[in-house]
Amino acid sequence: MDSTRRSSSSSSSSSPPPVAEAGAPTGPRVHSDSSMWDVAGFLGENRRVAGICVTTALLMAGHSCVAPVLPMFAEEFGASAAQVGATLSAFALARLVLNVPFGALADSRGRKPLMVAGPLITAAGMLGSAQCEWGGLPELFFWRFVAGAGSAAYAAGAQATLADLSHRSNRARVLGANQAAVLAGAAFGPVVGGFISGAPMELGVRAPFAAVGATCALAGWHAAATAPETLRDVTNFGRDSNGTETRPKTAATEDGEAEREAAAAATGDVNVASSAGDEEGAIGANGAGGDNADTSRRALRETLRRRDFLAVSGLNAALFFSGAGGRATLLPLLAVQEHGYTPAGLGALFTAMAATSALGIGPGAFLSDSFGRTKVIAPCVAASAVAVAVVGTTTDPNVFLGAAIAWALAHSLMGPAPAAYATEASPERGRAVALSAYRTFGDVGLLVGPVALGALADLVGVGPALAANGLVLAASALAFAAAARVEGAGTRDNR
Repeated sequence: MDSTRRSSSSSSSSSPPPVAEAGAPTGPRVHSDSSMWDVAGFLGENRRVAGICVTTALLMAGHSCVAPVLPMFAEEFGASAAQVGATLSAFALARLVLNVPFGALADSRGRKPLMVAGPLITAAGMLGSAQCEWGGLPELFFWRFVAGAGSAAYAAGAQATLADLSHRSNRARVLGANQAAVLAGAAFGPVVGGFISGAPMELGVRAPFAAVGATCALAGWHAAATAPETLRDVTNFGRDSNGTETRPKTAATEDGEAEREAAAAATGDVNVASSAGDEEGAIGANGAGGDNADTSRRALRETLRRRDFLAVSGLNAALFFSGAGGRATLLPLLAVQEHGYTPAGLGALFTAMAATSALGIGPGAFLSDSFGRTKVIAPCVAASAVAVAVVGTTTDPNVFLGAAIAWALAHSLMGPAPAAYATEASPERGRAVALSAYRTFGDVGLLVGPVALGALADLVGVGPALAANGLVLAASALAFAAAARVEGAGTRDNR
């Protein structure tokens, strides 16, 4: 028996290392026949991922369905422009406050409960918004906060599940498929909201909130019926079938082992250890069999000490800062004021940018899985910075249009690579809370971007403010490049 074990061990050590993280749940097929453009084919091969994407699309369609009518609804209560903005921000504020607590719950109680409860909480918030009257604006703020809380709960469970289901060789494509679902829902929702509230149905501004409540309830039912639970049994996490403690193999662990081997070969010191591997091992060893809440807090502390995780999270904040402050706030102002765009022309511009973003997700995810996250992120952020600066400084309308499309293309090609990088910089034990912290950085950028760039535009003009936005992106790219790990294990060349 012992000889059989030795023979098996010897043969396994000589074979290529598995792509999957050791002991991880079975994920989507690694060697997919789908091309870089064939998102539908990829989802057809990976049904569990497809189920999550359907839930995501339903939720995003619901959130965006009320976007055209929410300002008008708030004005029914006599809201000022600032109060309308506060109504919009209540949703984002809930996410900012609750991302990390829900991430901790996903690590301690499981991913699926949050994926089911999140849409139901959002449904309650939307239905509450539809009926609010006696409480005025404060009541509307409350229900918008509830809806945002549901969004935070779902995101915590869904992103952790997608991370659990994926491997380094296909993680960007898995996350990219969900990102495509977000874009599809965001494109479809406003059309439905306008159709319900205005011509031809003319049901009023409250009707979309009721419709979204029903849609979110449907999303919750779909998640309950199809979503897998990927969180391992905590009492057995980090131990083999004999109860022997083992060290969980995540992307960070694999990178740490490679770094140690290289350092040992260079120095002759077999005790050399990388910080990435040591941090992961400390979390796994100290957390095995321990309290889930303590493990989540420990994982979050250790993750926030990693320079590469902070760099990619800061990059996420810069991207949301740019998207909300530059693309959604300043770009339309500049297009109208400096280049004479009409509302129809502005709609065509944003449609073209959205279409470019949708088309770029597949190739971007393919490139990230093929060549590594860093090799995709850094040049794409640099290209975005240049495009934003050109948008803000050019006086030629054709150059303006080309730079705006280039901005959308660079951002879409980067696509899910930052989220994939953050996943691989996070410990497997405590992954959900770490990814929730990553999303929180983005939500900070989402809240600060419009206010900061809007105030800067009031001082120096819209064009120079957009150019400054380009500088923010360039600085975030440099910071990321300085702190990033260079991936090797997970790319196609090293599988």
